[in-house]
Amino acid sequence: MNGARYIDENGRVLFVAAGLGGDTFGTFWRGPSGCNRRVKSTAMPIVGTREEAQRNLNAWAAKRKLQRVM
Repeated sequence: MNGARYIDENGRVLFVAAGLGGDTFGTFWRGPSGCNRRVKSTAMPIVGTREEAQRNLNAWAAKRKLQRVM
């Protein structure tokens, strides 16, 4: 499930991306202006690797039964 994206309850596509500076990773959604907006949740903190951020997103999505986007 590397790079998996999910649709949340509000219809936003959630995905893992690098944070500012590129040395941290988190879960984001694309805002109306086209900018990435971070999902602010204790379940998905900013972490040091893309893999850890993806694991956090996958676990959170499974718990909430979110639909995966292909």
